[in-house]
Amino acid sequence: MNLSVFSCSEFSNHQNAWAELNHKTMNLAFFEPEFIRGLITHFFDGDELFICAYQNEELQYAGFFKPLGKGRWATAMPSQCPLGLFLHRQPQIEKDTMSTLCKALPGKVMMIDMLQMDSKYTSFTPAEDFDVMPYITSGNRPIPDDFDSFFQSLGKNMRQNYNKVINRATRAEDRLSWQKVTSPAEVKQAIIKYGELESSGWKGDEGTAISPDNTQGKFYQQALGELADSNKACCWYYLINEEIVAVDLCIQQDDCLIILKTTYNEKFNKQSPALMLKIEMIKHYSQHRDLEGINNIEFYGKAMEWHKRLDSTLREIEHVTFYPNKLFKFAIRLAKKLK
Repeated sequence: MNLSVFSCSEFSNHQNAWAELNHKTMNLAFFEPEFIRGLITHFFDGDELFICAYQNEELQYAGFFKPLGKGRWATAMPSQCPLGLFLHRQPQIEKDTMSTLCKALPGKVMMIDMLQMDSKYTSFTPAEDFDVMPYITSGNRPIPDDFDSFFQSLGKNMRQNYNKVINRATRAEDRLSWQKVTSPAEVKQAIIKYGELESSGWKGDEGTAISPDNTQGKFYQQALGELADSNKACCWYYLINEEIVAVDLCIQQDDCLIILKTTYNEKFNKQSPALMLKIEMIKHYSQHRDLEGINNIEFYGKAMEWHKRLDSTLREIEHVTFYPNKLFKFAIRLAKKLK
């Protein structure tokens, strides 16, 4: 195994091998080079290291690691990326792999935190050499073969609430509709619209909403705009009387759609626009499977009650800590207790 350590700024020299490894393993759109480059540009501090391990000229694993303090490292984890930035060819990460990483990183490494690891793709062995801490329960919704049968299988309250919105709109002569946009220009415009809606709610009050001029807004316009050039990004609108009241920012890779962010106009709470949009998305992808090719929707956030009501498949996202020896593990745990 040939392992090399680079500055994060050198990622572009290895992005083709990274992309190939992604395609052969997790195959997730947020691990595509366009998304990674955006994260590096807008959220990295510059002290992150990029580690590559090759065998027979094939990339076996690679990831970005950030120093947290003396002897402590973690996978780089900008909040805009659902998972820690680490790819691996084998689904099981072994103790020997982690030990090699510890030797490759500068200085005496006492621990590595592998942040937000998806249990669907990643496990660690032997288990007793790793500390695993649940982070969140996340979910995905496979696209049903028959939407009508799927809808009838949902709980009574979910079906009634959906029908109430439709019936209320009919009585008020309100027009409900949705729109999917895919071109780079349309996607960038949708990000601006997303920011407008988000700014009108509690995130606007806290100053954390997306805007065209802040770092988040610039990142999403760069990353999703570049992905849209390759038909790997789309945005969905839910409209009431032609007014956009909910927006989903999405990226896709082959048959998997990932909803990165959701927002809605809080003035329309009674119409449940964010949930209504999800149901319309599932309906569209179910009824146009041959055209769209989407078989699965990933939410990659904390599973909410509405995820469960849509009969989503749930799984754990985990933080995993590795200590190269038991003495380090004991010393770090003792230091935490004494704080």
